[in-house]
Amino acid sequence: MKILVVNLLRLGDVISMAPALKALRMAQPNSQIDLLVNAGVETVTPVIPGISKVHVFERNRMQSALVDGTRPMFESFDVLGRLVERLSDEKYDVLYNFTHNRLSGWLCGLIPAAKKVGLVLDGSGGVSFGSAWFRHLNQQVDFEEAQCFHHSDVFFAAVGGLALQRDHALSDRRVLDGVLCETTNGRAEAKAILEGSQVSATGQHSMLILMQISTSDRKKEWGDQQFRTLARHLLNRHSDATLLVLGASSEEVRIQDFCRSVEGDQGRMLPAICSLEAVVSLLESADLLITGDTSIKHIASASTARVIEIAVGSSDPFRTGPWKSGDVVIASREACRPCGHSEGCHREAHFCATVIDVEEVAAIADSYLLEPETVAKARASVVKKFDVYVVDRSEGIVQLNVLNGSSIRHGASDRELAISVERTARRLVLESKDGRLDRMTMGSEIRFAYHGIKEKFPHSTVMDFRHSLNSADVTLRHSEGMVRSLRLQLDRVKESIQDPKRLHELVSSIAVMRSRLGANPWTAFIVEPLLSVLEDDRSAPFTRYRRLSDTVGDLELRIEMALKLIRGLEIEIENELENDLNNEL
Repeated sequence: MKILVVNLLRLGDVISMAPALKALRMAQPNSQIDLLVNAGVETVTPVIPGISKVHVFERNRMQSALVDGTRPMFESFDVLGRLVERLSDEKYDVLYNFTHNRLSGWLCGLIPAAKKVGLVLDGSGGVSFGSAWFRHLNQQVDFEEAQCFHHSDVFFAAVGGLALQRDHALSDRRVLDGVLCETTNGRAEAKAILEGSQVSATGQHSMLILMQISTSDRKKEWGDQQFRTLARHLLNRHSDATLLVLGASSEEVRIQDFCRSVEGDQGRMLPAICSLEAVVSLLESADLLITGDTSIKHIASASTARVIEIAVGSSDPFRTGPWKSGDVVIASREACRPCGHSEGCHREAHFCATVIDVEEVAAIADSYLLEPETVAKARASVVKKFDVYVVDRSEGIVQLNVLNGSSIRHGASDRELAISVERTARRLVLESKDGRLDRMTMGSEIRFAYHGIKEKFPHSTVMDFRHSLNSADVTLRHSEGMVRSLRLQLDRVKESIQDPKRLHELVSSIAVMRSRLGANPWTAFIVEPLLSVLEDDRSAPFTRYRRLSDTVGDLELRIEMALKLIRGLEIEIENELENDLNNEL
């Protein structure tokens, strides 16, 4: 079988699909897997194992030719045509589009393949996704952070990675093993860098800390002064540590100046201007990486090194943060974060960065370097000025658990528990739609979910969960009846959808549902999808009706799955209470 994977985004986005590529290799071990990536991004492909061929999309060349009057008029057309012809000649059996924008959708529509998964636009503008997970990427754009799925998990699930986990082809501890690989050139380059420092080339050192101060967007940077103060603290606090500041060749001057500006033992802090292949090898020897939202963060998520990401500006750790269990995210609480990627900061100062106190970050880094994880988490729990999260993969996907929120001090609120349960139910619905979930697997999924909830809310008691879930069961059964009633009303309206009176009655019914269900945390997820359809006053009546009918059908599935999950969790709770009672006796 020949498989083409398309990702026309940036370096970090290509790296974040590495777990999905591993799942593809395991599911189809004898297949040929090729990549189509933007020019310049192909430098990362040597560290992704199992890739047979790399095709390059010359985006910059085509864009510049379109606006340059001295270039041939049809240069871009010819370049694109030759690419499509080459890809067509490969005769791929399966195509995966991990890009999810119009450009990639149209391009994938031109490449012949028996099966296409991901956004594909055909010649008439028709849209197909091939997987419920990719369709869901559109729907979660406006979700709250805690409700979202990490993009890496969406890719992983869409190729069947979660099903492989359930079938024990992958265990939770092995999900990220072998996602990236070292190269001979990378090892040699890393060895030369380490030999230039006080760290032994064999990795026999007391402590190696990596730091990356630059990102692709200035507003995502914490700031050189903050990193400089942090570096001084780490070198003073850990006398046996070596600190390497990572950077590309284009950043060499800045990195060199940064290292020279730090007082103290210069032999223990050095610039590491190196390739991505060398970074992979350096991370295998490192104890800690402190970084912003960078491609290096994603590489580190596939390594053994602990990651501390400082998320400011447009950084969105819930969708694109680190994805290894135990990695840490430090995030500002400013209301405007995360902001848009292509817009400048609209405030008079970079508040989301300045509010993150260096001393607090240093204390967290010290704890994770020196103390057991439980002690490090306890240290993070007392931070008051910003949020601290830790990555948990108890359910097989990324879940960011806050270490210093109100749930840590007082237990989970109904809203927090409702978001967590609804997110799990939504994941199970998406797996079910893709045909990868059946009754035989629900028991294990419920146990995973129960373990995940206890990890997320460690200070909530079993009786707290029991009380909240009992209330949720009653509330969701009531909402289930309301949604079914709406379905019956839709069926009556079907033949007269353009009748303004019928449409007004339908809108009135949804308005009543909004007032009854919107205020309850367990049913709030029902209201927003319905309102988004009704607010679309530009589409034709039949289009609005079809969207509304699809939305109601999706809500019926989500409510049904949420009730199954809640009842399963209640059984887990009763079993735990019974076991505790027997142990006491």
